Amino acid sequence: MEEHSPNAYLETDIWRWLLFESEFSRRRAREIILQGAQSNALSLFWKAGPDIFAQQLSLTADEFRIIRSAQAKWPQLVAKFKDERERGLITVRLNQPEYPPSLIRFLPAERRPLLLFLRGENTLLELPKILPVADTTPEAHTLMWMQEALIELATEGSLPLLVARTGYDAQLAKVLLKMEMPFGLAVPYGLGAYTPPDRLKQAMEQGRVLLISPFQPEWHLLASVQHNPILSHAVDFARALADAWLVGTTSVPQHHKEQPCFCRDKCSDDKYCHQYKTAENCYRLLVERTAPLPPGVTSELESGSGRELPPLTPEEILSTLSQGGRVPPALVARLKKSNSA
Repeated sequence: MEEHSPNAYLETDIWRWLLFESEFSRRRAREIILQGAQSNALSLFWKAGPDIFAQQLSLTADEFRIIRSAQAKWPQLVAKFKDERERGLITVRLNQPEYPPSLIRFLPAERRPLLLFLRGENTLLELPKILPVADTTPEAHTLMWMQEALIELATEGSLPLLVARTGYDAQLAKVLLKMEMPFGLAVPYGLGAYTPPDRLKQAMEQGRVLLISPFQPEWHLLASVQHNPILSHAVDFARALADAWLVGTTSVPQHHKEQPCFCRDKCSDDKYCHQYKTAENCYRLLVERTAPLPPGVTSELESGSGRELPPLTPEEILSTLSQGGRVPPALVARLKKSNSA
């Protein structure tokens, strides 16, 4: 998932520390990350030392003290992140090619998670994802139709996407597990704290299931808590992550106009929703409507322009920084060393 180079995970580790482990507010951490996201410059500034990091990101004196304190404890934090990676936790940044284009298409920039966490067969994320959407307790014949349609679409090459919750998602998951069909599961917990049931864990080990979460790995609930307060956020996340919906409910929920919906019966919204007739036709439409984003396009990483600049080389970073005045010698040396690595 990361570049094959020394300190390959450093940029990701810095993002995760800023968002979940630092003393920065979530809003301020996000600002700092987006300030350097287009050029992947945070790791370069970090390696150049706390003075350079603070100077290049225009941090306040109080923020500078946070950085100095963090760098003193950095080896222990890196060891923790490394241990989690070795246990199968994969982290994907917003500015990496692996980040799902559907989230960029269907989520406003301010709601887009900067980091995604995965466990299981991460290549499944590359498949067109289809999410069943239904009433809380759909009738038996509706559930059967959704089950059959999901299996047909999976056979064509799409990935059923479910939410880890009770109800029809759990029933469909049992069917897919029994049939040994691949699927993705949006989890309303942190994946570092979530323990999958044995059957699900076995399917993950066999490469048939991918767990996906936008929440920090340590986030979890006590067993006594009956209601997960962020389940609704997980559902909204899954709806945006899906490339298309399979709608088994009586009324079609509001969705993005470019997000295809496949309905059991002909619905009133003929422009965006389509009656499910054959899996082949639906899959063809799904692929046509979910073509990869053009290279370099993510939408509002930083400026709100809708376009992401390609990653900068060390020479380009140095040139850009030079336009703003004197570049500290330590940073020049670090950039030149990075270029020769």
